[in-house]
Amino acid sequence: MRKYPIGISNFEEIINDGFYYIDKSLFIEDIVNTSAKSILLPRPRRFGKTLNMSMLHAFFDIIKADEHKVLFEHLKIKDTEAWQFQGKHPVIYLSLKDVKELTFEGAIAKITDLIKDFISKYNTANNESILDQDDIYYINDFKNNRFSLNQLSLFLSRFSRILYKLHQKKVVILIDEYDSCIIKSWEAGYYEEMISFMRGFLSAGFKDNDYLFKGVITGILRVAKESIFSGLNNLKIYSVLSKPFSSHFGLLEEEVEQLLIDGGNKEGIATVKSWYNGYNFGNSRVYNPWSVINFADEMEEYPQPYWVNTSANELIGELLNNANADLEKKLTGFIDDQVMESEIDETTIFQDLEMGREKTVLGLLLFNGYLTTDYTKRIDGIAIHGLKIPNKEVKTVYKQMLERLLSKSDVVSESTILTALLEQNAIDFEKALSEYMLTSFSFHDVQHSGSLPEKVYHAFILGLMAHLSTRFIVKSNPETGLGRADLMIYPKDTHDPRGWILEFKKLRPSSPPLQELAKEAMQQIHDSKYITALKENNKTELMFVGVAFDGKEVSCVTEFVSE
Repeated sequence: MRKYPIGISNFEEIINDGFYYIDKSLFIEDIVNTSAKSILLPRPRRFGKTLNMSMLHAFFDIIKADEHKVLFEHLKIKDTEAWQFQGKHPVIYLSLKDVKELTFEGAIAKITDLIKDFISKYNTANNESILDQDDIYYINDFKNNRFSLNQLSLFLSRFSRILYKLHQKKVVILIDEYDSCIIKSWEAGYYEEMISFMRGFLSAGFKDNDYLFKGVITGILRVAKESIFSGLNNLKIYSVLSKPFSSHFGLLEEEVEQLLIDGGNKEGIATVKSWYNGYNFGNSRVYNPWSVINFADEMEEYPQPYWVNTSANELIGELLNNANADLEKKLTGFIDDQVMESEIDETTIFQDLEMGREKTVLGLLLFNGYLTTDYTKRIDGIAIHGLKIPNKEVKTVYKQMLERLLSKSDVVSESTILTALLEQNAIDFEKALSEYMLTSFSFHDVQHSGSLPEKVYHAFILGLMAHLSTRFIVKSNPETGLGRADLMIYPKDTHDPRGWILEFKKLRPSSPPLQELAKEAMQQIHDSKYITALKENNKTELMFVGVAFDGKEVSCVTEFVSE
Protein backbone atom coordinates (compact mmCIF):
# COMPACT_ATOMS: atom_id res chain seq x y z
CA MET A 1 0.00 0.00 0.00
CA ARG A 2 1.38 3.38 -1.05
CA LYS A 3 2.02 5.97 1.67
CA TYR A 4 1.24 9.53 0.60
CA PRO A 5 2.71 12.51 2.49
CA ILE A 6 -0.58 14.14 3.51
CA GLY A 7 0.35 17.26 5.47
CA ILE A 8 4.05 16.36 5.55
CA SER A 9 6.42 18.90 4.03
CA ASN A 10 9.71 17.77 5.59
CA PHE A 11 11.84 16.39 2.76
CA GLU A 12 14.05 14.26 5.02
CA GLU A 13 11.03 12.66 6.71
CA ILE A 14 9.35 11.87 3.37
CA ILE A 15 12.43 10.14 1.96
CA ASN A 16 13.51 8.30 5.12
CA ASP A 17 10.02 7.06 5.97
CA GLY A 18 9.27 5.80 2.47
CA PHE A 19 6.47 8.17 1.49
CA TYR A 20 5.59 8.52 -2.18
CA TYR A 21 7.77 11.29 -3.60
CA ILE A 22 7.65 12.92 -7.01
CA ASP A 23 11.18 13.95 -7.95
CA LYS A 24 11.42 17.76 -8.05
CA SER A 25 15.15 17.81 -7.32
CA LEU A 26 16.04 19.62 -10.55
CA PHE A 27 14.65 22.67 -8.78
CA ILE A 28 18.02 22.69 -7.02
CA GLU A 29 19.87 22.84 -10.34
CA ASP A 30 17.83 25.84 -11.45
CA ILE A 31 18.55 27.62 -8.16
CA VAL A 32 22.28 27.01 -8.54
CA ASN A 33 22.35 28.07 -12.19
CA THR A 34 20.20 31.20 -11.98
CA SER A 35 22.19 34.38 -12.39
CA ALA A 36 20.23 36.04 -9.59
CA LYS A 37 21.69 35.86 -6.12
CA SER A 38 18.24 36.16 -4.54
CA ILE A 39 14.84 35.13 -5.91
CA LEU A 40 11.21 35.38 -4.83
CA LEU A 41 8.87 32.56 -5.88
CA PRO A 42 5.19 33.39 -5.22
CA ARG A 43 2.90 30.35 -5.58
CA PRO A 44 -0.55 29.38 -4.23
CA ARG A 45 -0.76 27.63 -0.88
CA ARG A 46 -0.13 23.88 -0.77
CA PHE A 47 1.63 23.80 -4.13
CA GLY A 48 4.86 22.39 -2.70
CA LYS A 49 6.69 25.53 -1.57
CA THR A 50 7.63 24.32 1.91
CA LEU A 51 8.64 20.85 0.67
CA ASN A 52 10.91 22.37 -1.98
CA MET A 53 12.48 24.70 0.57
CA SER A 54 13.02 21.77 2.93
CA MET A 55 14.74 19.95 0.05
CA LEU A 56 17.02 22.94 -0.61
CA HIS A 57 17.93 23.00 3.07
CA ALA A 58 18.78 19.29 3.08
CA PHE A 59 20.84 19.64 -0.09
CA PHE A 60 23.03 22.62 0.79
CA ASP A 61 23.34 22.04 4.56
CA ILE A 62 27.02 21.76 5.48
CA ILE A 63 26.36 20.54 9.03
CA LYS A 64 24.65 17.28 8.03
CA ALA A 65 26.28 16.89 4.63
CA ASP A 66 27.00 13.16 4.86
CA GLU A 67 23.72 12.33 6.57
CA HIS A 68 21.70 14.17 3.91
CA LYS A 69 23.71 12.89 0.97
CA VAL A 70 21.86 9.56 0.95
CA LEU A 71 18.51 11.35 0.64
CA PHE A 72 19.33 12.22 -2.95
CA GLU A 73 20.73 8.82 -3.92
CA HIS A 74 18.05 8.06 -6.51
CA LEU A 75 17.08 11.60 -7.53
CA LYS A 76 17.83 13.43 -10.77
CA ILE A 77 19.98 16.11 -9.15
CA LYS A 78 22.77 13.60 -8.53
CA ASP A 79 23.43 13.34 -12.27
CA THR A 80 23.92 17.08 -12.77
CA GLU A 81 26.87 19.41 -12.34
CA ALA A 82 24.97 21.07 -9.50
CA TRP A 83 25.68 17.99 -7.36
CA GLN A 84 29.08 19.48 -6.51
CA PHE A 85 27.27 21.96 -4.21
CA GLN A 86 25.72 19.23 -2.05
CA GLY A 87 26.57 19.80 1.61
CA LYS A 88 28.84 22.73 0.87
CA HIS A 89 27.07 25.71 2.48
CA PRO A 90 25.69 26.74 5.85
CA VAL A 91 21.93 27.40 5.67
CA ILE A 92 19.60 29.77 7.47
CA TYR A 93 16.12 28.29 7.03
CA LEU A 94 13.07 29.94 8.57
CA SER A 95 9.44 29.15 7.76
CA LEU A 96 7.00 31.92 8.71
CA LYS A 97 3.91 29.97 7.60
CA ASP A 98 2.54 29.68 11.16
CA VAL A 99 3.12 33.32 12.15
CA LYS A 100 -0.54 34.32 12.20
CA GLU A 101 -0.90 36.16 15.50
CA LEU A 102 -3.59 38.71 16.37
CA THR A 103 -1.10 41.37 17.52
CA PHE A 104 2.24 42.71 16.36
CA GLU A 105 3.78 41.78 19.70
CA GLY A 106 2.51 38.22 19.31
CA ALA A 107 3.94 37.97 15.79
CA ILE A 108 7.35 39.24 16.91
CA ALA A 109 7.35 36.74 19.79
CA LYS A 110 6.59 33.91 17.35
CA ILE A 111 9.38 34.97 14.97
CA THR A 112 11.75 35.27 17.93
CA ASP A 113 10.94 31.71 19.00
CA LEU A 114 11.70 30.47 15.48
CA ILE A 115 15.08 32.21 15.51
CA LYS A 116 15.95 30.98 19.01
CA ASP A 117 15.12 27.44 17.94
CA PHE A 118 17.40 27.84 14.93
CA ILE A 119 20.27 29.31 16.99
CA SER A 120 19.99 26.52 19.56
CA LYS A 121 21.30 24.06 16.95
CA TYR A 122 24.69 25.79 17.06
CA ASN A 123 27.08 25.16 19.93
CA THR A 124 29.12 28.35 19.94
CA ALA A 125 30.94 27.47 23.16
CA ASN A 126 33.44 25.40 21.17
CA ASN A 127 34.00 28.16 18.64
CA GLU A 128 34.69 31.17 20.81
CA SER A 129 38.20 31.43 19.41
CA ILE A 130 36.74 31.95 15.91
CA LEU A 131 33.97 34.40 16.81
CA ASP A 132 34.54 37.88 18.20
CA GLN A 133 32.94 39.11 21.40
CA ASP A 134 30.15 41.00 19.59
CA ASP A 135 29.08 37.78 17.88
CA ILE A 136 29.05 35.84 21.15
CA TYR A 137 27.13 38.61 22.93
CA TYR A 138 24.60 38.71 20.07
CA ILE A 139 23.94 34.95 20.28
CA ASN A 140 23.75 34.95 24.07
CA ASP A 141 21.34 37.90 24.08
CA PHE A 142 18.95 35.83 21.99
CA LYS A 143 19.31 32.76 24.15
CA ASN A 144 18.66 34.81 27.29
CA ASN A 145 15.87 37.03 25.89
CA ARG A 146 18.00 40.18 26.11
CA PHE A 147 17.52 41.64 22.65
CA SER A 148 15.86 44.63 21.03
CA LEU A 149 13.58 44.79 17.99
CA ASN A 150 16.52 46.25 16.08
CA GLN A 151 18.73 43.27 16.99
CA LEU A 152 15.97 40.95 15.77
CA SER A 153 15.63 42.78 12.46
CA LEU A 154 19.39 42.39 11.86
CA PHE A 155 19.38 38.63 12.48
CA LEU A 156 19.85 37.47 8.86
CA SER A 157 22.78 39.81 8.33
CA ARG A 158 24.52 39.14 11.64
CA PHE A 159 24.09 35.38 11.56
CA SER A 160 25.25 35.18 7.94
CA ARG A 161 28.55 36.67 9.08
CA ILE A 162 28.73 34.32 12.06
CA LEU A 163 28.13 31.23 9.91
CA TYR A 164 30.68 32.39 7.36
CA LYS A 165 33.29 32.71 10.12
CA LEU A 166 32.46 29.23 11.42
CA HIS A 167 32.53 27.44 8.03
CA GLN A 168 34.42 29.76 5.67
CA LYS A 169 31.59 29.28 3.18
CA LYS A 170 28.95 31.73 2.03
CA VAL A 171 25.44 31.22 3.34
CA VAL A 172 22.18 30.06 1.75
CA ILE A 173 19.17 31.92 3.21
CA LEU A 174 15.74 30.31 2.83
CA ILE A 175 12.65 32.22 4.00
CA ASP A 176 9.47 30.21 3.50
CA GLU A 177 5.99 31.85 3.39
CA TYR A 178 7.38 35.32 4.07
CA ASP A 179 3.97 36.94 3.53
CA SER A 180 1.95 34.82 5.98
CA CYS A 181 2.55 37.29 8.79
CA ILE A 182 1.90 40.25 6.47
CA ILE A 183 -1.48 38.97 5.30
CA LYS A 184 -2.49 38.30 8.90
CA SER A 185 -1.33 41.75 9.97
CA TRP A 186 -3.59 43.30 7.34
CA GLU A 187 -6.56 41.33 8.60
CA ALA A 188 -5.74 42.01 12.27
CA GLY A 189 -4.92 45.72 11.96
CA TYR A 190 -1.16 45.98 12.52
CA TYR A 191 -0.05 46.05 8.88
CA GLU A 192 2.17 49.15 9.04
CA GLU A 193 4.17 47.81 11.99
CA MET A 194 4.61 44.41 10.34
CA ILE A 195 5.64 45.87 6.98
CA SER A 196 8.18 48.13 8.68
CA PHE A 197 9.72 45.20 10.55
CA MET A 198 9.76 42.82 7.57
CA ARG A 199 11.32 45.47 5.33
CA GLY A 200 14.26 45.77 7.71
CA PHE A 201 14.42 42.03 8.43
CA LEU A 202 14.61 40.97 4.77
CA SER A 203 16.82 43.87 3.69
CA ALA A 204 19.38 42.88 6.31
CA GLY A 205 19.72 39.43 4.78
CA PHE A 206 19.30 40.07 1.08
CA LYS A 207 20.66 43.58 0.46
CA ASP A 208 24.43 44.07 0.27
CA ASN A 209 25.09 40.86 2.22
CA ASP A 210 28.69 39.95 1.41
CA TYR A 211 28.24 36.51 2.98
CA LEU A 212 25.26 35.42 0.85
CA PHE A 213 25.62 32.60 -1.69
CA LYS A 214 21.97 32.20 -2.65
CA GLY A 215 18.73 33.48 -1.16
CA VAL A 216 15.27 32.06 -1.85
CA ILE A 217 12.01 33.54 -0.59
CA THR A 218 8.61 31.91 -1.08
CA GLY A 219 5.11 33.14 -0.38
CA ILE A 220 1.76 33.55 -2.04
CA LEU A 221 1.85 37.24 -2.93
CA ARG A 222 4.34 39.60 -4.40
CA VAL A 223 3.93 42.46 -1.94
CA ALA A 224 4.76 45.75 -3.63
CA LYS A 225 8.47 46.57 -3.67
CA GLU A 226 7.89 50.03 -2.24
CA SER A 227 6.23 48.38 0.76
CA ILE A 228 8.77 45.71 1.62
CA PHE A 229 11.43 45.04 -1.02
CA SER A 230 12.64 48.60 -1.54
CA GLY A 231 16.33 48.64 -2.34
CA LEU A 232 16.62 44.93 -3.09
CA ASN A 233 17.78 45.50 -6.65
CA ASN A 234 19.35 42.05 -6.81
CA LEU A 235 16.02 40.28 -6.10
CA LYS A 236 14.61 38.42 -9.11
CA ILE A 237 10.89 37.56 -9.01
CA TYR A 238 9.44 34.52 -10.79
CA SER A 239 5.66 34.42 -10.39
CA VAL A 240 3.05 32.07 -11.84
CA LEU A 241 3.33 34.15 -15.02
CA SER A 242 7.05 33.38 -15.43
CA LYS A 243 8.56 30.51 -17.43
CA PRO A 244 11.60 29.81 -15.20
CA PHE A 245 10.84 27.42 -12.30
CA SER A 246 7.31 26.84 -13.70
CA SER A 247 7.45 23.03 -13.55
CA HIS A 248 8.78 22.75 -9.99
CA PHE A 249 5.59 23.70 -8.14
CA GLY A 250 2.47 21.66 -8.76
CA LEU A 251 2.35 18.36 -10.63
CA LEU A 252 2.80 17.88 -14.36
CA GLU A 253 0.36 15.64 -16.21
CA GLU A 254 2.84 12.80 -16.67
CA GLU A 255 3.64 12.94 -12.95
CA VAL A 256 -0.05 12.69 -12.05
CA GLU A 257 -0.67 9.81 -14.43
CA GLN A 258 2.28 7.87 -12.98
CA LEU A 259 1.14 8.57 -9.42
CA LEU A 260 -2.36 7.20 -10.13
CA ILE A 261 -0.99 4.17 -11.99
CA ASP A 262 1.41 3.43 -9.13
CA GLY A 263 -1.52 3.65 -6.73
CA GLY A 264 -3.70 1.32 -8.79
CA ASN A 265 -6.17 4.03 -9.80
CA LYS A 266 -5.54 4.54 -13.50
CA GLU A 267 -9.27 4.96 -14.15
CA GLY A 268 -9.24 8.10 -11.98
CA ILE A 269 -7.14 10.11 -14.44
CA ALA A 270 -10.11 11.70 -16.26
CA THR A 271 -11.74 12.73 -12.98
CA VAL A 272 -8.54 14.22 -11.61
CA LYS A 273 -7.97 16.14 -14.82
CA SER A 274 -11.35 17.90 -14.70
CA TRP A 275 -11.24 18.60 -10.97
CA TYR A 276 -7.62 19.45 -10.16
CA ASN A 277 -5.87 20.38 -13.42
CA GLY A 278 -5.98 23.65 -15.33
CA TYR A 279 -3.31 25.84 -13.75
CA ASN A 280 -1.02 27.54 -16.25
CA PHE A 281 2.27 28.46 -14.58
CA GLY A 282 4.53 30.10 -17.16
CA ASN A 283 4.86 27.49 -19.92
CA SER A 284 3.79 24.56 -17.70
CA ARG A 285 0.28 23.22 -17.19
CA VAL A 286 0.06 21.82 -13.68
CA TYR A 287 -2.28 20.04 -11.29
CA ASN A 288 -2.98 20.95 -7.68
CA PRO A 289 -0.67 18.57 -5.75
CA TRP A 290 -2.57 18.69 -2.46
CA SER A 291 -5.84 17.60 -4.04
CA VAL A 292 -4.26 14.97 -6.29
CA ILE A 293 -2.43 13.31 -3.39
CA ASN A 294 -5.54 13.34 -1.20
CA PHE A 295 -7.60 11.83 -4.02
CA ALA A 296 -4.99 9.11 -4.55
CA ASP A 297 -4.79 8.41 -0.82
CA GLU A 298 -8.54 8.11 -0.22
CA MET A 299 -9.32 6.19 -3.43
CA GLU A 300 -12.76 7.82 -3.44
CA GLU A 301 -15.08 7.26 -6.35
CA TYR A 302 -16.14 10.89 -6.31
CA PRO A 303 -13.71 13.82 -6.09
CA GLN A 304 -13.77 16.25 -3.18
CA PRO A 305 -12.72 19.91 -2.91
CA TYR A 306 -9.68 19.03 -0.77
CA TRP A 307 -7.70 22.21 -1.47
CA VAL A 308 -10.47 24.78 -1.06
CA ASN A 309 -11.45 23.19 2.26
CA THR A 310 -8.00 23.79 3.78
CA SER A 311 -8.49 27.54 4.12
CA ALA A 312 -11.16 29.76 5.60
CA ASN A 313 -10.86 32.03 2.51
CA GLU A 314 -11.72 35.12 4.61
CA LEU A 315 -9.77 37.57 2.47
CA ILE A 316 -11.18 36.19 -0.79
CA GLY A 317 -14.71 36.20 0.62
CA GLU A 318 -14.39 39.83 1.68
CA LEU A 319 -13.19 40.84 -1.78
CA LEU A 320 -16.13 39.12 -3.45
CA ASN A 321 -18.53 40.61 -0.93
CA ASN A 322 -17.37 44.13 -1.82
CA ALA A 323 -17.30 43.65 -5.61
CA ASN A 324 -18.05 46.75 -7.66
CA ALA A 325 -19.82 46.82 -11.03
CA ASP A 326 -16.78 46.02 -13.20
CA LEU A 327 -15.53 43.27 -10.93
CA GLU A 328 -19.01 41.80 -10.54
CA LYS A 329 -19.26 41.47 -14.30
CA LYS A 330 -15.93 39.62 -14.40
CA LEU A 331 -16.97 37.28 -11.58
CA THR A 332 -20.27 36.38 -13.20
CA GLY A 333 -18.33 35.63 -16.39
CA PHE A 334 -15.92 33.37 -14.52
CA ILE A 335 -18.76 31.39 -12.94
CA ASP A 336 -20.31 31.04 -16.39
CA ASP A 337 -17.01 29.39 -17.53
CA GLN A 338 -16.00 32.38 -19.64
CA VAL A 339 -12.50 33.70 -20.19
CA MET A 340 -12.47 37.34 -19.08
CA GLU A 341 -9.76 39.77 -20.21
CA SER A 342 -8.11 42.14 -17.81
CA GLU A 343 -4.90 43.79 -16.77
CA ILE A 344 -3.63 42.59 -13.41
CA ASP A 345 -1.32 44.02 -10.79
CA GLU A 346 1.53 41.59 -10.27
CA THR A 347 2.32 43.32 -7.00
CA THR A 348 -0.18 43.44 -4.17
CA ILE A 349 -0.91 46.79 -2.55
CA PHE A 350 -3.31 46.02 0.28
CA GLN A 351 -4.83 49.50 0.28
CA ASP A 352 -5.93 48.90 -3.33
CA LEU A 353 -7.65 45.67 -2.27
CA GLU A 354 -9.74 47.59 0.24
CA MET A 355 -10.75 50.03 -2.50
CA GLY A 356 -11.83 47.13 -4.71
CA ARG A 357 -9.39 48.05 -7.47
CA GLU A 358 -10.08 45.47 -10.18
CA LYS A 359 -6.49 44.87 -11.33
CA THR A 360 -5.33 44.31 -7.76
CA VAL A 361 -8.23 42.04 -6.78
CA LEU A 362 -7.87 39.88 -9.90
CA GLY A 363 -4.11 39.69 -9.32
CA LEU A 364 -4.72 38.46 -5.78
CA LEU A 365 -7.17 35.82 -7.06
CA LEU A 366 -4.63 34.73 -9.69
CA PHE A 367 -1.69 34.41 -7.32
CA ASN A 368 -3.82 32.66 -4.70
CA GLY A 369 -4.84 29.98 -7.21
CA TYR A 370 -8.47 31.02 -7.62
CA LEU A 371 -7.87 32.06 -11.23
CA THR A 372 -5.41 31.07 -13.92
CA THR A 373 -4.38 32.50 -17.28
CA ASP A 374 -5.68 31.12 -20.55
CA TYR A 375 -3.57 33.42 -22.71
CA THR A 376 -1.68 36.71 -22.58
CA LYS A 377 -1.48 39.36 -25.25
CA ARG A 378 0.05 42.82 -25.41
CA ILE A 379 -1.76 45.95 -26.51
CA ASP A 380 0.41 49.06 -26.70
CA GLY A 381 2.93 47.35 -24.46
CA ILE A 382 0.37 46.51 -21.76
CA ALA A 383 -0.15 42.86 -20.86
CA ILE A 384 -3.78 41.77 -21.11
CA HIS A 385 -4.51 38.38 -19.56
CA GLY A 386 -7.35 36.06 -20.42
CA LEU A 387 -8.39 34.84 -16.97
CA LYS A 388 -10.60 31.91 -15.99
CA ILE A 389 -11.43 29.58 -13.12
CA PRO A 390 -8.94 26.69 -13.46
CA ASN A 391 -11.13 23.69 -12.63
CA LYS A 392 -14.24 22.28 -10.97
CA GLU A 393 -12.74 22.27 -7.50
CA VAL A 394 -12.03 26.00 -7.48
CA LYS A 395 -15.44 26.76 -8.97
CA THR A 396 -17.03 25.28 -5.84
CA VAL A 397 -15.41 27.92 -3.63
CA TYR A 398 -16.86 30.77 -5.72
CA LYS A 399 -20.29 29.22 -5.56
CA GLN A 400 -20.08 28.66 -1.80
CA MET A 401 -18.95 32.20 -1.01
CA LEU A 402 -21.27 33.93 -3.46
CA GLU A 403 -24.28 31.93 -2.30
CA ARG A 404 -23.67 33.44 1.14
CA LEU A 405 -24.32 36.88 -0.35
CA LEU A 406 -27.99 35.98 -0.67
CA SER A 407 -27.93 34.54 2.85
CA LYS A 408 -26.89 37.68 4.72
CA SER A 409 -30.43 38.58 5.73
CA ASP A 410 -31.80 36.86 8.81
CA VAL A 411 -35.35 37.97 7.95
CA VAL A 412 -35.83 36.86 4.36
CA SER A 413 -34.07 33.81 2.93
CA GLU A 414 -32.53 33.54 -0.49
CA SER A 415 -35.01 30.79 -1.31
CA THR A 416 -37.87 33.28 -0.84
CA ILE A 417 -36.35 35.69 -3.37
CA LEU A 418 -35.48 32.97 -5.84
CA THR A 419 -38.83 31.23 -5.58
CA ALA A 420 -40.73 34.46 -6.19
CA LEU A 421 -38.55 35.33 -9.15
CA LEU A 422 -38.58 31.89 -10.76
CA GLU A 423 -42.33 31.53 -10.26
CA GLN A 424 -42.70 34.99 -11.78
CA ASN A 425 -44.63 36.19 -8.73
CA ALA A 426 -44.23 39.97 -8.91
CA ILE A 427 -45.83 40.82 -5.54
CA ASP A 428 -43.79 38.32 -3.53
CA PHE A 429 -40.59 39.26 -5.36
CA GLU A 430 -40.94 42.98 -4.59
CA LYS A 431 -41.71 42.22 -0.94
CA ALA A 432 -38.78 39.79 -0.60
CA LEU A 433 -36.35 42.18 -2.33
CA SER A 434 -37.43 45.04 -0.04
CA GLU A 435 -36.85 42.88 3.04
CA TYR A 436 -33.46 41.84 1.68
CA MET A 437 -32.45 45.48 1.21
CA LEU A 438 -33.52 46.35 4.74
CA THR A 439 -31.86 43.46 6.55
CA SER A 440 -28.88 42.19 4.53
CA PHE A 441 -26.31 44.83 5.48
CA SER A 442 -25.76 46.81 8.62
CA PHE A 443 -25.07 50.53 8.74
CA HIS A 444 -21.50 49.57 9.67
CA ASP A 445 -21.24 47.93 6.24
CA VAL A 446 -22.54 51.11 4.60
CA GLN A 447 -20.11 53.33 6.43
CA HIS A 448 -17.06 51.27 5.46
CA SER A 449 -18.01 50.00 2.02
CA GLY A 450 -19.49 52.91 0.14
CA SER A 451 -22.97 53.00 -1.35
CA LEU A 452 -25.36 50.50 0.19
CA PRO A 453 -27.69 50.22 -2.82
CA GLU A 454 -24.80 49.46 -5.17
CA LYS A 455 -23.26 47.02 -2.67
CA VAL A 456 -26.53 45.16 -2.23
CA TYR A 457 -27.25 45.21 -5.95
CA HIS A 458 -23.92 43.58 -6.82
CA ALA A 459 -24.24 41.11 -3.94
CA PHE A 460 -27.72 40.27 -5.19
CA ILE A 461 -26.51 39.60 -8.74
CA LEU A 462 -23.50 37.53 -7.63
CA GLY A 463 -25.64 35.54 -5.26
CA LEU A 464 -28.19 34.86 -7.99
CA MET A 465 -25.40 33.77 -10.28
CA ALA A 466 -24.06 31.26 -7.79
CA HIS A 467 -27.47 29.82 -6.93
CA LEU A 468 -28.82 29.56 -10.46
CA SER A 469 -25.77 28.83 -12.62
CA THR A 470 -26.27 25.05 -12.72
CA ARG A 471 -29.71 25.32 -14.36
CA PHE A 472 -29.89 28.85 -15.75
CA ILE A 473 -27.89 31.21 -17.90
CA VAL A 474 -27.35 34.32 -15.77
CA LYS A 475 -25.73 37.23 -17.56
CA SER A 476 -24.74 40.57 -16.10
CA ASN A 477 -24.65 43.49 -18.56
CA PRO A 478 -25.06 41.31 -21.68
CA GLU A 479 -25.22 42.97 -25.08
CA THR A 480 -28.77 42.59 -26.33
CA GLY A 481 -30.89 44.70 -28.66
CA LEU A 482 -29.64 48.29 -28.62
CA GLY A 483 -27.67 48.19 -25.35
CA ARG A 484 -26.78 46.22 -22.25
CA ALA A 485 -29.35 44.92 -19.78
CA ASP A 486 -28.34 44.90 -16.13
CA LEU A 487 -29.35 41.26 -15.65
CA MET A 488 -30.75 38.61 -17.97
CA ILE A 489 -31.76 35.11 -16.89
CA TYR A 490 -33.10 32.15 -18.85
CA PRO A 491 -33.13 28.36 -18.39
CA LYS A 492 -30.50 26.18 -20.03
CA ASP A 493 -33.34 23.75 -20.82
CA THR A 494 -34.34 24.62 -24.39
CA HIS A 495 -37.89 23.41 -23.70
CA ASP A 496 -38.39 25.82 -20.79
CA PRO A 497 -39.90 29.02 -22.31
CA ARG A 498 -39.29 31.36 -19.36
CA GLY A 499 -36.98 34.35 -19.27
CA TRP A 500 -36.27 37.39 -17.09
CA ILE A 501 -34.79 40.85 -17.62
CA LEU A 502 -34.00 43.08 -14.64
CA GLU A 503 -32.95 46.72 -14.91
CA PHE A 504 -31.71 48.59 -11.81
CA LYS A 505 -31.59 52.35 -11.23
CA LYS A 506 -30.26 54.30 -8.27
CA LEU A 507 -32.08 57.43 -7.15
CA ARG A 508 -30.00 60.57 -7.67
CA PRO A 509 -30.73 64.25 -6.86
CA SER A 510 -32.01 64.87 -10.40
CA SER A 511 -34.10 61.68 -10.51
CA PRO A 512 -37.90 61.56 -10.42
CA PRO A 513 -39.67 59.90 -7.43
CA LEU A 514 -38.77 56.29 -6.75
CA GLN A 515 -41.84 54.76 -8.39
CA GLU A 516 -41.35 56.88 -11.50
CA LEU A 517 -37.68 55.89 -11.64
CA ALA A 518 -38.69 52.22 -11.59
CA LYS A 519 -41.01 52.95 -14.51
CA GLU A 520 -38.08 54.53 -16.35
CA ALA A 521 -36.11 51.33 -15.83
CA MET A 522 -39.00 49.40 -17.36
CA GLN A 523 -39.18 51.81 -20.29
CA GLN A 524 -35.47 51.33 -20.92
CA ILE A 525 -36.05 47.56 -21.20
CA HIS A 526 -38.55 48.24 -23.99
CA ASP A 527 -36.76 51.11 -25.75
CA SER A 528 -33.45 49.26 -25.87
CA LYS A 529 -35.11 46.06 -27.11
CA TYR A 530 -33.47 43.95 -24.40
CA ILE A 531 -35.96 41.23 -25.34
CA THR A 532 -33.90 40.40 -28.45
CA ALA A 533 -31.53 37.87 -26.88
CA LEU A 534 -34.37 36.04 -25.13
CA LYS A 535 -36.25 35.76 -28.44
CA GLU A 536 -33.13 34.37 -30.11
CA ASN A 537 -33.06 31.63 -27.44
CA ASN A 538 -36.74 30.82 -28.02
CA LYS A 539 -37.90 32.17 -24.68
CA THR A 540 -41.51 33.29 -24.87
CA GLU A 541 -42.86 33.59 -21.28
CA LEU A 542 -41.04 36.63 -20.06
CA MET A 543 -40.93 38.72 -16.87
CA PHE A 544 -39.52 42.25 -17.00
CA VAL A 545 -38.54 43.95 -13.71
CA GLY A 546 -37.66 47.61 -13.31
CA VAL A 547 -36.06 48.26 -9.92
CA ALA A 548 -35.27 51.61 -8.30
CA PHE A 549 -33.19 52.04 -5.12
CA ASP A 550 -33.02 54.87 -2.60
CA GLY A 551 -31.02 54.04 0.50
CA LYS A 552 -32.72 50.94 1.85
CA GLU A 553 -35.98 51.64 0.02
CA VAL A 554 -36.81 49.78 -3.16
CA SER A 555 -39.59 50.10 -5.73
CA CYS A 556 -40.35 47.53 -8.42
CA VAL A 557 -42.38 47.64 -11.61
CA THR A 558 -43.07 44.30 -13.27
CA GLU A 559 -44.50 43.30 -16.60
CA PHE A 560 -45.24 39.94 -18.18
CA VAL A 561 -44.85 39.37 -21.90
CA SER A 562 -45.87 36.32 -23.94
CA GLU A 563 -44.36 36.17 -27.39
